[in-house]
Amino acid sequence: MPFSDNLKRLFGMGTPPAETPTERAAVPEKPVPVPSQTAAPKPPPAPRKRDELFRFLVEKLTPYANEKENAPLGLRLWVRCPTPDDEQLMGVVLYAHQPGQFQAELNRHLANHYIALPPNWPFEWQLVPDALPVECTYHQGDYGLSLIFKPVVATMNPAQIQLRVLVGQTVLDSYFLDSTQKTEFTIGRGQTVETASGRIRTNDIVFLDGDDAGFDEKRGEANLVVSRQHATIKYDSVNRRFRLYADPGGLPASGNKTKILHADDTIERADMPGMGYALSPGDQIEFGGEAKLLVEGVA
Repeated sequence: MPFSDNLKRLFGMGTPPAETPTERAAVPEKPVPVPSQTAAPKPPPAPRKRDELFRFLVEKLTPYANEKENAPLGLRLWVRCPTPDDEQLMGVVLYAHQPGQFQAELNRHLANHYIALPPNWPFEWQLVPDALPVECTYHQGDYGLSLIFKPVVATMNPAQIQLRVLVGQTVLDSYFLDSTQKTEFTIGRGQTVETASGRIRTNDIVFLDGDDAGFDEKRGEANLVVSRQHATIKYDSVNRRFRLYADPGGLPASGNKTKILHADDTIERADMPGMGYALSPGDQIEFGGEAKLLVEGVA
């Protein structure tokens, strides 16, 4: 450096050369932590499965709400458990080691829906590894249910019954149903009717229509509440019983009701599509709240 420059620097005259700033190593920015959005914890499997089972049972018993005289006497439950883990889970769900606990909780659920079963009603349950048994009245997923009702007296000849008109006017005063000749008998107002599919249905037990020959306004007044496709009686060859099925015209959705007034003064509403209701001598079948047929046994 020249001597003059040194003097200038010595006496503060002049500008020192600019220093080259050292480059700082780039430091990566730390990512801002994002709070994890975890899903709400699911309930343990046993309580979740128990709630599912309660919903199934309440749904199937809902038709008996406010029907104390008509309510089932007890329940039989089957649960399909194909693996040992399934069996262990259902054992917890049903309180296998706490007898009566599941039934007590179910009672509270039924009461919340105005369903009352008789005191000390029996509750039977069974775990099956394969298909649910055929005697289940209701099926839903892995659940099967049957309702226990008071036993009825079997007919002397279970293959034959007779229907006699009590209220209303039918073509014949009585109808003989012989399962050895025929296993299905349709009931309705008028001899023939066209179904929704266009098929012509011929009724076997016929309530006279208002424009039929021989119709009596006084005797036939109750006929007006009978649907043209009201019900069907089928013979159950396995259990050797005649059963009543409500057809579309005999269901509450169509404004009609079908009931069975049993000989023991209990009443059964035949309002479940596809479900057969056992008939016994002494039963009265009521159509639309007025017309009635009496079931009689054949010796």
